[in-house]
Amino acid sequence: MPMEHRLSPRKEAILRALVEEYIRTAEPVASKQLSDQLARIYGGSGYASATVRTELATLEEDGLIYQPHVSAGRVPTDLGYRYFVERLMSESLLTLEEQRLIHHQFYQVQHQLDEWVRLTASIMAQALQSAAIITPPRAGEAHLKHFELLSLYETVVLLVLVLQDGTVRQERLVLDAPTTQEELSRLAHHFNERFFNATAQAVGAFAVAESERFSPSERLVVESLARMLVHLDILTPDVFYREGISQLLQREEFAHTDSDRIRRLVEALERNRFIPAIAPQVMAADGVQVIIGTENEADTLHDMSVVVARYGTRGQLSGLLGVVGPTRMQYSRAIAIVRYMTELLNDLLAETYGS
Repeated sequence: MPMEHRLSPRKEAILRALVEEYIRTAEPVASKQLSDQLARIYGGSGYASATVRTELATLEEDGLIYQPHVSAGRVPTDLGYRYFVERLMSESLLTLEEQRLIHHQFYQVQHQLDEWVRLTASIMAQALQSAAIITPPRAGEAHLKHFELLSLYETVVLLVLVLQDGTVRQERLVLDAPTTQEELSRLAHHFNERFFNATAQAVGAFAVAESERFSPSERLVVESLARMLVHLDILTPDVFYREGISQLLQREEFAHTDSDRIRRLVEALERNRFIPAIAPQVMAADGVQVIIGTENEADTLHDMSVVVARYGTRGQLSGLLGVVGPTRMQYSRAIAIVRYMTELLNDLLAETYGS
């Protein structure tokens, strides 16, 4: 069903009640149960059992709910959750007590960026009993701070590159002739003066313009620097923190899940199998994003939902944070926590590093 098509008010009330009840109980919701619940809320005869059954049938035809077994009640589909999140869900806020507790925890770690990141993951995991993920803030464009050339063996050299945001990368190079450490240090010093704070584009343009003046060793070093900076411009977060995998696996959804399914899910969460796929869209957008079930590119997460957001300032220091849980997720609560932690980190980064 196209999301721009709006359900009738009665269908929306039934779908909302069904989704909220299924999230609460993890059990398929029967029509009689819905009828009684809606009659108490709205009163009148608009939600008699026969009427609710008829509306449930049309919701099923629209692909918003389904019946796991002939005699069972209904459960939401991914499309049903999507309609609920976009049109029916009530806004949720953290209580003042929760906000005070979180602020107190951050006050204890002061200006320790690594601890902010770890603490954010821990708070989200505990609050939602789900897995939480966060990447440390990175510059939107790689800027070179300095690099070193270390002699390993005759013609083999280790190029160690350090960015302005503290990221470190290294790569082995093979020169065309043996070179002493003194010569390597002199070469590095020369180009470090030229390339301080340079981007991939600047280094690449210099390499093209001055290539005829380079020795073979200089050309290799400059081209390697440009290539490494280009790679670092592509957001593929290889450093990230995660918490709450054990809490996630204690959810009812995993009570009877086979071990192979659990193994693949744990691997996806622990080995960063899905963040690179969602990072470009998350980093390019504002606000909290919800990725439900089969909207995830990773097959392992097709029965999971991800609530995620970018924090920091686009084009400057920024990262992503979010939670991963079953599609039967408390979406309003998850969105509220992700939004609050995003705003808190934004404020901390602005205070520490400037807006």
